[in-house]
Amino acid sequence: MKEAPTMMYIHGFRSGANGSKREQLQSHFGNRYRVIAPEVDADPEKALAIINEIIACERPEIIVGTSLGGWMTLMCDSGDAQLVVVNPSTEPQKTLAQWVGEELPYFCPRLDGVQNYTLTDEIINKYSTYNTIGNIKEKAGRIHALCSSNDELIGDIHIRTLQPLLREDRLTVTDDFGHRCSGAGMNHLFDILESVAKVNY
Repeated sequence: MKEAPTMMYIHGFRSGANGSKREQLQSHFGNRYRVIAPEVDADPEKALAIINEIIACERPEIIVGTSLGGWMTLMCDSGDAQLVVVNPSTEPQKTLAQWVGEELPYFCPRLDGVQNYTLTDEIINKYSTYNTIGNIKEKAGRIHALCSSNDELIGDIHIRTLQPLLREDRLTVTDDFGHRCSGAGMNHLFDILESVAKVNY
């Protein structure tokens, strides 16, 4: 029997590989995809090194990322994978700066056992070395974005960033969920992923 292709999920800030998204994705896609999820933190250098190493080994057909994980999805060495991002943090340096110096708890039990995280200026400043717009332009033909116009965390900056760069049929904007992809957001995500999976097959 042929092994199922791989889908990678990249979690957002203050989450982990143990979060519910990977389970929901695996449950929805059953035996059609094997869903994997690396565990990373907000340090972009460390996180992308881990993600890129796994991509090189696993060669996922689809990479899904939410929030800061959406930024990492856009920035990683994704090969030929289709990229699906939900409320991607297109200006992470600005978004994350509000939490510098705070000890923040993770939202789910982490596999690495670390349950608190403190952002530093050193970590935040690393984001300035990455060309977010350039990466989106380069990968636009493989990007599918789901953005909420009711995003309480990042406002509409992700929509304003992506609209000029993506074809209309690759950008879904809706107002029926917030920053966190749950409820209606997951339904929209499944619809997009189903259309992407159909093309892959």
